[in-house]
Amino acid sequence: MDKVALDVQNLTLGYDRNAAPLIEDFCFQLDRGETLCLHGASGCGKSTVIWAIMGKLQKIGGFSSGQIFYQGEDILNDAASMGRIRWEKIALVPQSSMSAFNPVYKMKKTYMELLNLKRKQMTSQEKEQLIREKLEIVQLKETILNQYPHELSGGMRQRAAIALALMLNPDILILDEATTGLDVLVEADILWTLKKIRREQSMSMLVVSHDTRIANAFCDRRIAL
Repeated sequence: MDKVALDVQNLTLGYDRNAAPLIEDFCFQLDRGETLCLHGASGCGKSTVIWAIMGKLQKIGGFSSGQIFYQGEDILNDAASMGRIRWEKIALVPQSSMSAFNPVYKMKKTYMELLNLKRKQMTSQEKEQLIREKLEIVQLKETILNQYPHELSGGMRQRAAIALALMLNPDILILDEATTGLDVLVEADILWTLKKIRREQSMSMLVVSHDTRIANAFCDRRIAL
């Protein structure tokens, strides 16, 4: 099996083709089982890199060139490949946990919507059992399933977003400033949970953060942007 989980080559990204690119000729590799921090100050383009990896940059008005290889396949600007890989193989915990959920859906409906789309062969009972298992991994009680996102605390909502990203057992988990704005103790507890998940599931993690503490304490290595 290839040691490299994700290989980014000569990535150039921006939002205005008449201006200098925001990011130019950026390269990095994420190894299997590794936690890599993409580190830099706010506004340097870290989240733009994530949107490109997730195949969403063009939808928010951006442009990209270069190559992003997943299992030897260049997925950059390949809508068909990303439709197959997104959530299944590469999943994202967004910067704001509220962004992960439809505010008018109760939590159960959001989880079920993903499984109804991606796991049509499963029965309703199997889907509900899978949801409970993922909630247990992130230390949440199934009572949250009958709540709306705004009824959860920030820490609970962040755990719920991680559970959503883990739902299909992805190879790569991307965390975009996933603990920003949380209480220090809540942040530490969530990072401990993520370490446990990585160890037990041999998952690769790409952590986007401006926080040097997180880069040093949580990640195997870091690259500057």
